Amino acid sequence: MKISSSCTVVVLICLLVMQTGYCQNKKLDKALVKADGYYKAGSFSKALKALEKFKSSALKISAQNNYMLAYYIREARINLAIGVVDGFENSLTNALNTSKAVFGEANPGYASTMLDVSDIYNEYGNYRIARQYVEQAEALLKNTEQLNEAFIGRIALIKAEAMIGQGFSNDALELLAGVEKYFASRAVEKETKVENGQIKTVRLEDKEIYARHNDYAQFKTLMGL
Repeated sequence: MKISSSCTVVVLICLLVMQTGYCQNKKLDKALVKADGYYKAGSFSKALKALEKFKSSALKISAQNNYMLAYYIREARINLAIGVVDGFENSLTNALNTSKAVFGEANPGYASTMLDVSDIYNEYGNYRIARQYVEQAEALLKNTEQLNEAFIGRIALIKAEAMIGQGFSNDALELLAGVEKYFASRAVEKETKVENGQIKTVRLEDKEIYARHNDYAQFKTLMGL
């Protein structure tokens, strides 16, 4: 069977970064998008089936890699959506351990995983643990001087939801007020930027538009609770 040069490059990249557990694979990326599509459409049984197929391919790379990290996070989220909480926390523990192995404890990638875990605990209704993880992620990013505007916004949404769940609504509103301008300014479909010395207005990709408007909708929802 003939192997294309692009596939060869992917394999080489995987081999080069195997020590960190990070790899890029177009086939797996496509399979993950498919599973996510089923999940967003509410077809949870199809999402789980697609995810299990994705897992079998991801394990061929190694036991701990960025694709297995993606698997564990989605496994927890989908099982929670269908009410299967058996092994739920085990999935999240696996996600954290895998992220630590892939990125290291002082990496923003690990902080992002803790935020994912915090977000899922909010969905689960365990606001104490959700707040614990979001604050650990925030501390990591501050200590490593990697706390940027995007992280500040994401942390505010997750932390505010946990605080509201715990009964600290006033504190949550105060936290959200500090990021209102950020989310409002991003809820657009076009952005102006400079390319080759010229100012151009460029339409964002549909996926980016959806993500930005979804974040702003979540912000407005939390402000109204």
